[in-house]
Amino acid sequence: VGSGKMSTIRRPCGQLQIDASDPTKGSTYGSCKLMDFELEVAFFVGGPTNRDEPPTADNKEPIGKPLTLDEAANRIFGYVLMNDWSARDIQKWEYVPLGPFTAKNFATTISTWVVTSMALDPFRCETSAGKQGGDDLKMNDDAEELNVGKGDPTPLDYLKDPNYGSYDVNLTVSLQPSNTQKTTKVCQSNLKHMYWSSVQQLVHHSVTGCPMRAGDLLASGTISGKEQHNFGSMLELSWKGSREIILDGAEGSKEVRKFLKDGDAVIMEGCCRKEGIGRVGFGQCSARILPAIPFPYEVEEKIVQAATATQPTPKFTNFKLYGFWRSSCTWRVRIALAAKEIPYEIVPIDLFSKEQMIDDYTAKNHMQQVPTLEFNDETDTIVRITQSLAIIEFLDSAFADRGGMILPLEPIARAKAKEIAEIVNSGIQPLQNLSTIQTLDSMAAQQSNPDEGVGKKFAKEAIEKGLSILEDKISRLHAADRKAGPFAVGSFGPTIADICLVPQFYNGRRFGIEVERICPTIVQIENACKNHPWFRAILPDMQRSIDSKK
Repeated sequence: VGSGKMSTIRRPCGQLQIDASDPTKGSTYGSCKLMDFELEVAFFVGGPTNRDEPPTADNKEPIGKPLTLDEAANRIFGYVLMNDWSARDIQKWEYVPLGPFTAKNFATTISTWVVTSMALDPFRCETSAGKQGGDDLKMNDDAEELNVGKGDPTPLDYLKDPNYGSYDVNLTVSLQPSNTQKTTKVCQSNLKHMYWSSVQQLVHHSVTGCPMRAGDLLASGTISGKEQHNFGSMLELSWKGSREIILDGAEGSKEVRKFLKDGDAVIMEGCCRKEGIGRVGFGQCSARILPAIPFPYEVEEKIVQAATATQPTPKFTNFKLYGFWRSSCTWRVRIALAAKEIPYEIVPIDLFSKEQMIDDYTAKNHMQQVPTLEFNDETDTIVRITQSLAIIEFLDSAFADRGGMILPLEPIARAKAKEIAEIVNSGIQPLQNLSTIQTLDSMAAQQSNPDEGVGKKFAKEAIEKGLSILEDKISRLHAADRKAGPFAVGSFGPTIADICLVPQFYNGRRFGIEVERICPTIVQIENACKNHPWFRAILPDMQRSIDSKK
């Protein structure tokens, strides 16, 4: 289950042990009572399948060849967050002698973004263990019970990695009951707490000759540290149900959990952050639990109602965007709405026909400009926000748990992204506005020797100067970091800087500027944006056809 936005999973049913202390009494059928999450990081395998010999006409299936440590390191394409859901009571019954089966097969949730190994390289670090193998650690009774603190195993020769280490990925898990928008952070862990590395895991998986194919997904196992707040599952956090976990509920109330209830949402997040490098985020891995549908699997109306009731009411609704199809400021907001996956109604305002001057629209936007974003707040009051950057910052803050992050969290990256955005927003875009061009043309017409087209000439010079400055600034930023990502501030995902650059490039070409010649770095950024879901299907010409139907 991908989790680009809050997804849902169904509480499973299965066989449960009748007597927890006596398995000889057999099992009974029912819905899981001990629903749990497991905080994990998974990786996708890439590259060609490992094989002893190439496939032939008679032998089309590859014959597996064990991977070496070096080969495995080059086969890891990228990483995602993973929630490996567990039905603990079903698991207890089937675990001996067969191991978990139906307790684990009903759902696995992963985050939408795949973070490449290259993007994580600057965040390499030691594991919590430091080195593998060594003296036994001191244990207490609790540690003995949950197998925590045992002596570290020494790897066999094929697993001894001279580059042994991990990545400094900060991980959190928050819970959200169905009756509130509030979330409670219950776990704060880190990928470096895993003893075995991803490379070692892939090597061991292939040691039998198992063919590892591109697209195979391998998970880390539960990521837990030594402290209670580092534990990556409810089983550990509640210490097998002996401790209570307190959550924020509705209207200041508190709720108690030992395991997960219907309607609970589990929200996992992860990121790397280092001064001088910036931030790399994994997005969210989130899902809400729907009630079970027991045998004979008939969906009763009350179950449907219960499932609907678990979805929290959105805080802001009924979005309308007043804008002009060719307006770069309107285009920016459309990109931000796409980034946050927010449905909205388009209300066209034709600047050529001066519809922005009509009293009805002037009452909504006193500056008689586009765009204007209109919506209802939680009290059903109509709210209007004008100015594209103010709208974008509102959307990024109000919908922080939805879609991608528009403004970087790391202070320097955030400042650089806003700097690029403001150069476009304040230093270029106002000088190319239709109203500015018309004003200059009108003033020129009053001269004794009027210069035709003075407005467009002025706008072209302003755009060319601004884009040249941006090219110099951005190319220097990318040259300073050879591991920079493909977007404006060197990130691996677009930011507010890219949201402003792409519409400005469109206008540069419209005014006859040779952007490919003067801005080669930004052209590459534009190409990366064209292939990104935020920017697809919202080009001005496509928007023009939509507006013309209204």
